Amino acid sequence: MRKWISKNQGISIALIINVCVLVYTFGCESKVKSLTSADMLTRDEFIVVYNSEIHRIELDLQRIQDTGQVRFADLTRQDEIKSKLFDAVAVATKTGGVNPLGLVTLLGTISGIGLGVDNRIKDKVIRNRPLNKGNIPKTKKDT
Repeated sequence: MRKWISKNQGISIALIINVCVLVYTFGCESKVKSLTSADMLTRDEFIVVYNSEIHRIELDLQRIQDTGQVRFADLTRQDEIKSKLFDAVAVATKTGGVNPLGLVTLLGTISGIGLGVDNRIKDKVIRNRPLNKGNIPKTKKDT
Protein backbone atom coordinates (compact mmCIF):
# COMPACT_ATOMS: atom_id res chain seq x y z
CA MET A 1 0.00 0.00 0.00
CA ARG A 2 2.81 2.34 0.91
CA LYS A 3 4.46 1.67 -2.42
CA TRP A 4 1.25 2.43 -4.31
CA ILE A 5 0.73 5.70 -2.36
CA SER A 6 4.29 6.83 -3.02
CA LYS A 7 3.87 6.13 -6.77
CA ASN A 8 0.42 7.74 -6.96
CA GLN A 9 0.70 10.72 -4.60
CA GLY A 10 -1.72 12.92 -6.56
CA ILE A 11 -4.53 10.41 -6.64
CA SER A 12 -3.89 9.51 -2.97
CA ILE A 13 -4.32 13.13 -1.88
CA ALA A 14 -7.38 13.45 -4.15
CA LEU A 15 -8.94 10.36 -2.51
CA ILE A 16 -8.32 11.78 0.98
CA ILE A 17 -9.84 15.11 -0.02
CA ASN A 18 -12.84 13.31 -1.57
CA VAL A 19 -13.43 11.35 1.63
CA CYS A 20 -13.27 14.58 3.69
CA VAL A 21 -15.71 16.31 1.34
CA LEU A 22 -18.14 13.37 1.52
CA VAL A 23 -17.95 13.24 5.34
CA TYR A 24 -18.48 17.00 5.57
CA THR A 25 -21.33 16.99 3.05
CA PHE A 26 -23.32 14.09 4.45
CA GLY A 27 -22.07 13.90 8.02
CA CYS A 28 -22.20 17.53 9.21
CA GLU A 29 -25.41 19.52 9.23
CA SER A 30 -25.23 23.20 8.37
CA LYS A 31 -25.66 25.35 11.45
CA VAL A 32 -26.05 29.03 12.13
CA LYS A 33 -25.98 31.13 15.30
CA SER A 34 -29.37 31.64 16.96
CA LEU A 35 -31.10 35.04 16.95
CA THR A 36 -31.64 34.96 20.71
CA SER A 37 -28.60 33.12 22.10
CA ALA A 38 -25.12 31.89 21.25
CA ASP A 39 -26.42 28.40 20.35
CA MET A 40 -25.79 26.95 16.92
CA LEU A 41 -29.00 25.84 15.20
CA THR A 42 -29.90 23.68 12.24
CA ARG A 43 -32.20 25.03 9.52
CA ASP A 44 -35.38 23.61 11.12
CA GLU A 45 -34.46 24.88 14.59
CA PHE A 46 -33.58 28.29 13.15
CA ILE A 47 -36.98 28.52 11.40
CA VAL A 48 -38.77 27.88 14.72
CA VAL A 49 -36.71 30.53 16.57
CA TYR A 50 -37.09 33.00 13.67
CA ASN A 51 -40.89 32.64 13.55
CA SER A 52 -41.13 32.90 17.35
CA GLU A 53 -39.14 36.13 17.36
CA ILE A 54 -41.22 37.61 14.53
CA HIS A 55 -44.41 36.78 16.46
CA ARG A 56 -43.01 38.26 19.71
CA ILE A 57 -41.99 41.48 17.94
CA GLU A 58 -45.43 41.76 16.28
CA LEU A 59 -47.10 41.42 19.71
CA ASP A 60 -44.77 44.09 21.16
CA LEU A 61 -45.55 46.39 18.24
CA GLN A 62 -49.31 45.90 18.73
CA ARG A 63 -48.95 46.66 22.46
CA ILE A 64 -46.99 49.83 21.70
CA GLN A 65 -49.58 50.93 19.12
CA ASP A 66 -52.45 50.33 21.56
CA THR A 67 -50.67 52.23 24.33
CA GLY A 68 -49.90 55.10 21.94
CA GLN A 69 -53.55 55.38 20.89
CA VAL A 70 -54.68 55.50 24.53
CA ARG A 71 -52.14 58.22 25.33
CA PHE A 72 -53.05 60.26 22.25
CA ALA A 73 -56.70 60.06 23.31
CA ASP A 74 -55.73 61.29 26.78
CA LEU A 75 -53.76 64.20 25.28
CA THR A 76 -56.75 65.11 23.12
CA ARG A 77 -59.05 65.01 26.16
CA GLN A 78 -56.68 67.26 28.16
CA ASP A 79 -56.42 69.74 25.28
CA GLU A 80 -60.22 69.84 24.97
CA ILE A 81 -60.55 70.62 28.68
CA LYS A 82 -58.04 73.47 28.34
CA SER A 83 -59.84 74.78 25.29
CA LYS A 84 -63.19 74.77 27.08
CA LEU A 85 -61.65 76.53 30.08
CA PHE A 86 -60.11 79.21 27.89
CA ASP A 87 -63.34 79.62 25.94
CA ALA A 88 -65.31 79.99 29.15
CA VAL A 89 -63.27 82.94 30.36
CA ALA A 90 -62.24 84.27 26.95
CA VAL A 91 -58.52 83.94 27.64
CA ALA A 92 -57.70 83.19 24.03
CA THR A 93 -58.59 85.63 21.32
CA LYS A 94 -59.74 84.69 17.82
CA THR A 95 -56.30 85.53 16.44
CA GLY A 96 -54.68 82.87 18.65
CA GLY A 97 -53.04 85.29 21.09
CA VAL A 98 -53.70 85.63 24.79
CA ASN A 99 -56.30 88.05 26.09
CA PRO A 100 -54.72 89.64 29.21
CA LEU A 101 -58.07 90.80 30.60
CA GLY A 102 -59.53 87.30 30.28
CA LEU A 103 -56.45 85.80 31.95
CA VAL A 104 -56.67 88.27 34.86
CA THR A 105 -60.38 87.45 35.20
CA LEU A 106 -59.60 83.71 35.30
CA LEU A 107 -56.84 84.12 37.90
CA GLY A 108 -59.00 86.44 40.01
CA THR A 109 -61.92 84.01 39.95
CA ILE A 110 -59.71 81.11 41.02
CA SER A 111 -58.16 83.22 43.81
CA GLY A 112 -61.62 84.32 45.00
CA ILE A 113 -62.80 80.72 45.20
CA GLY A 114 -59.66 79.82 47.16
CA LEU A 115 -60.22 82.69 49.62
CA GLY A 116 -63.83 81.65 50.09
CA VAL A 117 -62.87 78.07 50.87
CA ASP A 118 -60.14 79.27 53.24
CA ASN A 119 -62.59 81.51 55.13
CA ARG A 120 -65.12 78.63 55.47
CA ILE A 121 -62.39 76.42 56.94
CA LYS A 122 -61.35 79.14 59.43
CA ASP A 123 -64.99 79.73 60.42
CA LYS A 124 -65.40 76.02 61.09
CA VAL A 125 -62.25 75.93 63.26
CA ILE A 126 -63.42 78.98 65.27
CA ARG A 127 -66.93 77.54 65.68
CA ASN A 128 -65.63 74.17 66.93
CA ARG A 129 -63.09 75.63 69.36
CA PRO A 130 -64.00 74.89 72.97
CA LEU A 131 -64.62 77.94 75.10
CA ASN A 132 -63.12 77.39 78.54
CA LYS A 133 -61.21 79.65 80.85
CA GLY A 134 -57.85 78.44 79.50
CA ASN A 135 -58.71 79.69 76.00
CA ILE A 136 -60.03 83.12 76.97
CA PRO A 137 -57.27 85.75 77.00
CA LYS A 138 -56.74 87.63 80.23
CA THR A 139 -57.47 91.32 80.35
CA LYS A 140 -56.11 93.94 82.78
CA LYS A 141 -59.30 93.70 84.85
CA ASP A 142 -58.73 89.96 85.48
CA THR A 143 -55.32 90.55 87.07
